[in-house]
Amino acid sequence: MIGSRNFRQTACTGPSRRALLVGGLAGLALQGCVKREASARPILKIGDQRGGVHALITAARALEGAPYDVEWLDMPAAAPLLEALSAGAVDLGSVGGAPFAFAYANGAKVKAVLASRIVNADPAAGRSAAILVPGRSPLRTVADLRGRKLSTVKGSAGHETALRIFEHAGIDPKSVQFVFLNNGDSKAALGSGAVDAWSTWGTYVGIAVEENGDRVLADASPLVKAGRVSGFQVASDKALREKRAVIHDFLERYIRAREWARAHVDDYAAQIAKETGVPLAVAGYSTAQITAAEFAPFDAGLIADQRATLQRYVNAGVIDKIPPLDQSGYDSSFNDLTRPAKSAAS
Repeated sequence: MIGSRNFRQTACTGPSRRALLVGGLAGLALQGCVKREASARPILKIGDQRGGVHALITAARALEGAPYDVEWLDMPAAAPLLEALSAGAVDLGSVGGAPFAFAYANGAKVKAVLASRIVNADPAAGRSAAILVPGRSPLRTVADLRGRKLSTVKGSAGHETALRIFEHAGIDPKSVQFVFLNNGDSKAALGSGAVDAWSTWGTYVGIAVEENGDRVLADASPLVKAGRVSGFQVASDKALREKRAVIHDFLERYIRAREWARAHVDDYAAQIAKETGVPLAVAGYSTAQITAAEFAPFDAGLIADQRATLQRYVNAGVIDKIPPLDQSGYDSSFNDLTRPAKSAAS
């Protein structure tokens, strides 16, 4: 089940703010407020992962005065979010650079409209992407994973983190047995011993380390590099045709919210903890890239980074070829938003 959080500037209150989405993507139907305003305002449907953009926007109070309503749809990971975007059930969503590249290579009808790239190559920004093993595991180095089972979400940030770590260590990814599971099943499989390691990201890493006593076998700290894509805002083709002006306004507010969070990291972490129910120490795993990344235009460097990501997937045998990296997947018409952000409210 995918949850829906309805943001209303006016009349939407009570249980309807936590309505559920029922059925699969083919029959995705939003059960929002029973009564809408007499003159309906535009509605932007945003797919989000817990502790993600919704937490940021809420903490920064970025939607105050918005001339439209937002409905937040809870997604468990980037892959189902990108599937919902491709189906037109969601208008906009935030995903990592690797999940977007994987979905685009597999024909998703989506476009990246805003890019975030690393500008401060602080190794601390890489600690939230890691390969984990149980605390008592005999595995001590990445090389020990040869012939072992490693679980991750296919095409996810965790998947690409593992591929980058193997590349850095000179290990053929085909020498490791990848087991593709969602994060919940991966966590259970690691705990039961069904897999030897788990590659994941964000608060999943924090919970595993801080609460479950799992150990980081390797993380992305040595791989943090200026210019690398850290994430995208992605829109459906349908939304770009019908809601371009609304998307543009929301992205302006999102950029201001990110600038606010860079100056109020503790407040942002507190909102993540409130929304997800995790301790502050765990929430900190999701805020690490806020100070390391900035928004940047779609240019030759960004395309080169995406090509390198796709080549890793080709080398690992999970996609057949690299698709054309052009306006069909990367919409540069929003590049005006990457001008220096307006001063965030203090």
